[in-house]
Amino acid sequence: MFRVQKVLLAEYQEIYEPVLVENPFTMVDSRGVGLRQYHIGLTCNRLLFGCDIFRKCGDKADFLSYGVDPEIECFDLVSMFPLQFLRFHFYRKNKRSLMMLSVIQPVDRCPIPTANPMIFEFGGGGYTKHFWYTWRERVSAIRFSQPRYGQITGASPFSSTDIQLDDEPTVAQVHPPPRTPSVFSKCHAGV
Repeated sequence: MFRVQKVLLAEYQEIYEPVLVENPFTMVDSRGVGLRQYHIGLTCNRLLFGCDIFRKCGDKADFLSYGVDPEIECFDLVSMFPLQFLRFHFYRKNKRSLMMLSVIQPVDRCPIPTANPMIFEFGGGGYTKHFWYTWRERVSAIRFSQPRYGQITGASPFSSTDIQLDDEPTVAQVHPPPRTPSVFSKCHAGV
């Protein structure tokens, strides 16, 4: 865990900023077929993409050499997007938690050709639902705390109907008072 944070601290100190949330993702196509695995980190200004790049030196992978952290040796940052050019969309489809990223055209600059949106499925095993909610919360917090990034998502992530449909009903149990007074209450009443 914290692979993007480790690589930023170790190799990219000139662009370092704290990572708010990061976790593994799988880039999928529109049919849901996996294309590539990424580890994506979100900072206040950027979205950082990293992935494992296994280099070979003969029969042995070079990350097995002494004195090297194997978690970051084969891991490298492969892409970085400024948040002002991204639009996030979080949704669920067939019990899969997904994030769709679209590149938007800036109004005041030269237009950037927009490509098809990138779709990422949340990874992390049993923590997928937790990561999905955490990412939505962090993106919303960035949007509201920094006015220049007001366009990073079309609407507040909390206003969509999928959260309302996903919420599980909560039942409160009210325990009746004990019928016989306890020894403590009798002693306390006698004092």
